[in-house]
Amino acid sequence: MGCCCGKGNSAVGPLSNIKFTSLNGTNSNKNLELSRFSKIGISTTNPLLLIKGYKNKPLLPLEEALKPFNGKIPHLDEQIKEAKSKCHYPSEHNLTHDESAAIYLYSMGGNENSVYNRLQKSWASNSRTQMKPWFKYLKLLKTGLNKLSNVEVEAWQGTFYDKNLEKTLTSNSLKLYTCMSPCSPSVQQVKNDIHGQANSKKILVGYRSVNGKDVTSYTVNNQKEIMIWPGIKLNRSKENEHDEHGSLIFHLTGRKNPRRKKVNQREKHFVCPTVYCHNYCRGGHALNHCYGFSHLSHQCSHHCGPISKCFLCRKHLPNLRECKQCHVVFCEECSTQ
Repeated sequence: MGCCCGKGNSAVGPLSNIKFTSLNGTNSNKNLELSRFSKIGISTTNPLLLIKGYKNKPLLPLEEALKPFNGKIPHLDEQIKEAKSKCHYPSEHNLTHDESAAIYLYSMGGNENSVYNRLQKSWASNSRTQMKPWFKYLKLLKTGLNKLSNVEVEAWQGTFYDKNLEKTLTSNSLKLYTCMSPCSPSVQQVKNDIHGQANSKKILVGYRSVNGKDVTSYTVNNQKEIMIWPGIKLNRSKENEHDEHGSLIFHLTGRKNPRRKKVNQREKHFVCPTVYCHNYCRGGHALNHCYGFSHLSHQCSHHCGPISKCFLCRKHLPNLRECKQCHVVFCEECSTQ
């Protein structure tokens, strides 16, 4: 299973088919907008593989970033104009007009030909070829999101019960990653959105520590929304719950990248470069207390003589080393191994 939201064909590279679990039977614009939180945005493979290289794209105005879709997404010009006229700008977070409009445009769900729905379909195709035209828009979108603070609250999504989804969420043999998806800061809001049968069994998923961004001020109608970027590896929590209707509640936590241990460079010691001298420091001393030579310090000037430069590289240097055995003078670089 890949991202939970239509089936993909033409799989690319190491990625498996992506399957989205979506909310069915919602036709009104209001319900379509609410259903943004009713898709579980997880994948068993890293979605970032589909967009590898997008960061290298230039930062462009919104119109230029979406130029590959001119003539392919109906009324795209009107959508961009609406986003630019209604987006949150000027921004207290220093987003540019185009960055703010890019986020607003992503929040404009509601019909099949919205940028949001077209982008989700491209993700669901599991095709790098279909994702490449989005690279410039994703660069603009991510640049804006990076200027927003990470949220501390748990972000929620939900859908009707799905047996395969439950298996994915409970299987310790499958890796889980975040997909690009909107979430709600309120689990009750998600429950309300999955209206259907009041007592129907549902799956609710909460995300913690996934670098979610609060885009509430930048969305249509300032709807409370948290946006999650794809590719964050997730840990399953042992705190999973059931509610009174038998609905399953899962908590997923973003994995922190382990701190890389500072690798100490191999300590180097004095070794006289003079052939047949064989004088060298045998180690076993405190750091930077190498022995086997004497320090020669002076201030270099045009009066420097032969004794004031390295025998090997012939450079005039203020700090030189004189071998205690052969008394030849070298610089640190030439006499250290």
